[in-house]
Amino acid sequence: MFLSNLEIDYKSNKVNNWLTNPYKIHQRLWMGFEKQKDEISKPDFLYRVEEDFRQARELKPRILVLSNVSPLWDNAFSGEEFLKGKPQILNLNLDNFIEEDRSFRFSLKANPTKKIKNYRLLFREELKDFPELETRDTRAKNLEGKEKLAKLVETVSKEQREKLPSKRIGIYKEHEQVEWLKRKGEQSGFEILNLQFDKGEKEKVSKKSDGKVLHSLDLLQVHFTGILRVNNVDDFKRAYSNGIGSGKAFGCGMLLLARV
Repeated sequence: MFLSNLEIDYKSNKVNNWLTNPYKIHQRLWMGFEKQKDEISKPDFLYRVEEDFRQARELKPRILVLSNVSPLWDNAFSGEEFLKGKPQILNLNLDNFIEEDRSFRFSLKANPTKKIKNYRLLFREELKDFPELETRDTRAKNLEGKEKLAKLVETVSKEQREKLPSKRIGIYKEHEQVEWLKRKGEQSGFEILNLQFDKGEKEKVSKKSDGKVLHSLDLLQVHFTGILRVNNVDDFKRAYSNGIGSGKAFGCGMLLLARV
């Protein structure tokens, strides 16, 4: 695995606009891996945007990228004044770093989600006046619609429920976010010994072209920190390499570790 440290020249308006659009960030980072498609069938990477306040409270963002091949950052940033200095690339030997029963301080920016049955598909006519998305202006009607949907769901047969497709939604309650992380730990070969986190807020992420919105979604990003202990090396290496949870194209899922 390769860990890249890209220090960003944040003083440019162009760069600041770029940093606010995860679609654009992922698109440009991918340019650093395009030529490796001939060497490996699936070049893959995780990333996260970091903010460093170490020098006189000055905001100094950087991007960390974890990849299964060594990136060619000149291909991604040539001719663009996005970076300060030359990118640093570390070749990580996970066998020397990750061992069973070893504890790490960790940091994880994650997108906790769950799948639920999309019952609204069965009751489009009944719910047409009740918006599915909650905003400040639609909160009352949204709540009324949820209450009405709950009553309608009671009329759904087992056969209807089994055929109904699922949809992925964000997890917003704090205790459910903690349980989500614990489940991910069980699947990924680690247990949480100590945990702090902020519950996160919904952010509207839009993909645009020529000023037009092509696609948009609500992205929830929760920052978990604390101490974990590895109890299954193979599962943990897989989770570390592949990321945890969804939203990886938007800077979520990358696990940062430091030995305790």
